[in-house]
Amino acid sequence: MDFWESLHQQMSKSGFFQMDDSEPKLYWRVENPIFYLVYFLDKSNPTYVRQEEIFTAYARDMRERLRDMQCTRLVALSVAVDNMGVDSLVDNVDNVAKTDIADFYRAEDDFFRLYWDFSPKKGVSAAAGQPDRLIGIEKLLDAAARGETPEELPLQKTAEGFPAVTAGIFLLCVALLCWTELSGQRNEIIYAFGLSRQGVLAGEYYRFLTSMFLHSGILHLVSNGVYLYYFGTRAEQLLGRARFLLLYLAAGLCGGICSVIFNGWLAIGASGAIYGLLGAILLLTKKRGMRYTGMSYSTMLILAVSAIGLGMLDANVDNFAHIGGLLGGCAVFWLMMRKG
Repeated sequence: MDFWESLHQQMSKSGFFQMDDSEPKLYWRVENPIFYLVYFLDKSNPTYVRQEEIFTAYARDMRERLRDMQCTRLVALSVAVDNMGVDSLVDNVDNVAKTDIADFYRAEDDFFRLYWDFSPKKGVSAAAGQPDRLIGIEKLLDAAARGETPEELPLQKTAEGFPAVTAGIFLLCVALLCWTELSGQRNEIIYAFGLSRQGVLAGEYYRFLTSMFLHSGILHLVSNGVYLYYFGTRAEQLLGRARFLLLYLAAGLCGGICSVIFNGWLAIGASGAIYGLLGAILLLTKKRGMRYTGMSYSTMLILAVSAIGLGMLDANVDNFAHIGGLLGGCAVFWLMMRKG
């Protein structure tokens, strides 16, 4: 495969977007709070030095719009690609030290200007003091130099479909909450079907399943329902209904096991399974960027860490179920990605 075609596919599959159709080698990606701009220059084109200057000016204009993009920093990387063995008179990296515009090279509070040279034989060369790795772009360049086709994730392309399993899970939780609250036997139902170490040791393994769909009240259900809607609909649309249901139940089971081992007291709620969905979407965002999930990886990571942290501050929250569900969801989703 042609280098530039392969590079475009590699960038697109890794969560980068083309900034403008008129500049096919200009890409952007958001990892809050950072906005990344990447421009690939063809060193066989005699105007590439002028294109470098235009890109720097463009990046500085974008810096003024950071707030509009809800970002606080801009990283502008230009990569001069020697794909044809061109013996250039001026190297992109070496030229940095010679340029009259010194602040191209200096990191500022909210603007970072990076320069790379790349050739299939030598790989990436960065300007002195600058990183030669940046959110995996160096790996994408190497893959493009080998003419590789990007790895396709084994996900179902059902983005337009109705998330029936997610809706079904929520409606089941609503029905059970109504039954619990209106039956006059609220405590008896929770004690009979909630998750407890004593019950599991007595052989009542059904509690791992039934506890996932019981909730203590409307606020408990609504708080879980919001996360189920956001992460559940995305996971189901990408995985397909059968694999999504498997992921949900497996994550809930992992959360239940951790709860029984490390907690032991009576617990109910879908949060263990929902944290598993969060873990799965976190992995997907790490692998493919925000194109599939609508959130950047850094935002997802902050959300996961803060959710676990807040759980530690509330004695009524079964945080062991959350941690177990998160790790279980990551593990199951990782296996799904590997096995297809």
